Formats: sequence, structure tokens, C-alpha cells
Amino acid sequence: MEDIVVAQAQLAFVARIKGSKDVSENTKNAQAIAKVWRKTVFDLDPDRFEIEAMVSPELDQRIDVIDSNTNCAYEFKVSGKNAQAEFYKDIVKVIIWNERKKRKLAGLVFITEEKWGKRLLDTPMPKAYAAHLERTGLIVRVAYVSHR
Repeated sequence: MEDIVVAQAQLAFVARIKGSKDVSENTKNAQAIAKVWRKTVFDLDPDRFEIEAMVSPELDQRIDVIDSNTNCAYEFKVSGKNAQAEFYKDIVKVIIWNERKKRKLAGLVFITEEKWGKRLLDTPMPKAYAAHLERTGLIVRVAYVSHR
């Protein structure tokens, strides 16, 4: 069954500017893609999807999307570059969320660009960490978007 949140990330991603060498332009573009994705997901069902959910005010960290039907968090790292650092950071956000909130999150779907992200995340350490977390009750999965 297709995950509608991941499907919306793929749709937002294909609108991406291709081939720019300008770092600033790429950063702005990535921010625009993520913003469109969050809005599109919210518009699917505003009562189901929580956008930019605050983990804890003193940490100043948010989770991109939370699906209240499945208690699953979604994070979208548009550029796959440095995806492993964001992957670990986003897992920590979910762990801290679960320590501090009554409503526990059952999982995290980390979405990133396939071209760069796969070579960083489809490796033994992230897989071992995800397997460890699953044994503790937190399901972590990686979903990739591509230029199709």
C-alpha cells in the first residue's frame, strides 16, 4: 500500500530545479519543496496531519509531519547530501518526543533524495540502528524520492 505522505513528497520533489550549481538557490529550492509538501499533506486532511509539531519549546525542534491516525512522524530531507546526520537527529527528536509527551509516536519515516541519500543510509550502521530501535518498539524506515 502506498504511503500518501511519501507520495506527496515525491510529487513535490519532481518540481525541483535541476542542475543548479548555486548553493543558495538549491537551499531556497529545498525549503520551497518542503513547504509545498507540508501544505499539500495538511490539505489532504487537516484533522489528521499535524505540521511542524513542536518537540519541546526549549529545544526549538519540530517534526515536519505527524499522522495522528498512525502516530507516525515524517521528516523530509530534500537533499540527500548529509542525510545520515539528519537521519540520526530526526530519530532523536522522536525519542525525546516519546519521553516528554503522553501521545507516543510509533514510528518515523525519513524521506530523502535517492541519489545521495541511498549511498549514505543504505549502509550497515543506519540499518543496525533502525533494527535496534524496532526491538525497543520504534519503527524507523527510510523512503526515497527521485527525479523519475
